[in-house]
Amino acid sequence: MKSTLQMQSAAVALAAMVGVCAAGPLEDGTAAYHEKDYAKAAELWTPLAEKGDAAAQYYLGTLYAEGKGVKQNDATAFLWFERSAKQGNPDAQYNAGASYAEGTGVPKSDAEAAKWFQRAAEQGMVFAQVNLGLLYAAGNGVPQDNIEAFKWLDLAFRRLPAGEAAMTVAHAIEDVTGKMTREQIDEAKARERQWKAKPEAK
Repeated sequence: MKSTLQMQSAAVALAAMVGVCAAGPLEDGTAAYHEKDYAKAAELWTPLAEKGDAAAQYYLGTLYAEGKGVKQNDATAFLWFERSAKQGNPDAQYNAGASYAEGTGVPKSDAEAAKWFQRAAEQGMVFAQVNLGLLYAAGNGVPQDNIEAFKWLDLAFRRLPAGEAAMTVAHAIEDVTGKMTREQIDEAKARERQWKAKPEAK
């Protein structure tokens, strides 16, 4: 089973930043991004990213991944995602995992993908939960484990809006459930009930 959900666009995260009251280079870059002035966004975010701002690193990585305002470069995108991910940014952790899962800008590695998806999933990043569940179902990068697969897939399914992604997850849950005993399903549901998002300390 292959990871089905790919790189997350910064537009998703940027949408949440509209209406930020304190203006600064990060917010000015966000405004430029929304105005489709990607070169200006890159110009504003680069110095912040170089100084270690995790949000700016993630946004800059997305510009490189998409080739907006900068020359498209998957390897550079990955470097920025990884820097942000190491600081605990769950969106960047997801994108670092997706990069490893697909071998985009970095050598393909299911084990590294699983590591980053796990960190983002533990923080409640729904798409990371989906991909982590799929890796457990297939035994790619992690030991094959239907209980963990069910737990992560079901956690994600409950938070996904209706649509293609939710349908994909529903089918994956069905596949996994077909290989489980009643006791294993009960154990997976018990783990799911005990799970709480744990944001990484900044």
